[in-house]
Amino acid sequence: MTKLKGPKFIQYFQPVIDGLRDLGSSAKPSEVYTWITEHYPIPKGEIESTTKGGQSKFQNKVGWARFYLAKGGLIATEQRGVWVLTEKGRKANFSHEEAYNFFKSIHDGFQLDGGQADETEPENTVDEADASAPDEKTYLNQDVIQEELVNILRGITDKGFEELSARLLRHIGFENLKVTGQTGDHGIDGEGFLLINRFVRIKVMFQCKRYTGTVPVKDIRDFRGAIQGRAERGIFLTTGTFTKGAREEAARENATAIELVDIDRLLELLIEEGLGVRETKALTIDREFFSPYRKAP
Repeated sequence: MTKLKGPKFIQYFQPVIDGLRDLGSSAKPSEVYTWITEHYPIPKGEIESTTKGGQSKFQNKVGWARFYLAKGGLIATEQRGVWVLTEKGRKANFSHEEAYNFFKSIHDGFQLDGGQADETEPENTVDEADASAPDEKTYLNQDVIQEELVNILRGITDKGFEELSARLLRHIGFENLKVTGQTGDHGIDGEGFLLINRFVRIKVMFQCKRYTGTVPVKDIRDFRGAIQGRAERGIFLTTGTFTKGAREEAARENATAIELVDIDRLLELLIEEGLGVRETKALTIDREFFSPYRKAP
């Protein structure tokens, strides 16, 4: 993509808008990510590399683009987990210069708690940091927690990761899970059943890879070959990421379906299920509340 002045994420303003427009004016983040990678030449390294908190750098930039588009009224924020294009957004068609000016107008409007304008240089905002976009976070300290979780997950034993994965799968609805983890079983680390309704359940086999890099397409092909005829679906969990080829192979039609759980999704599930993390209460001062009672300047 063409290099612009300012943060690199502003290059994603128009792709996010185009994607939402093409997807019917609303979509889940994962649908937008997929649309952009299919319609724009995103560098492989950007898609596969992660921040310190385990998030894809590509998805992180798209998240920041959505944040600014929402602040500018081009994307609605009424429902978490669904991005909705507004009437203003439907009409938007940014040139590179317009994208920068749009970003700068919003960035310059931000105020610090004490009422001082934020003097951060727009050109240096976000790109050199691993911070998630504010609206993409559920907890104030989520970046710090996720970074620590990544280090913990990549430091546990292979067997420990298999057992943790099984525990996570139990939490999200799997039954009769057992960890096999036997050598010579073509990489299958466990199996169980997912209850679809009161009468139907499907057999699932899973594989766990404690990686720091990317899982190649070969691993997905080997895993599918191992579960073919033995399970109706597979789940591949990793502390790394998946190459584009691996994702395409997992989604291949007329083949045993394989769900991919990378480090980003793994952290998301652990936090959602409260595994390895605890919520704590904290107070913050509502400065706006006291505004009417302050002395006039």
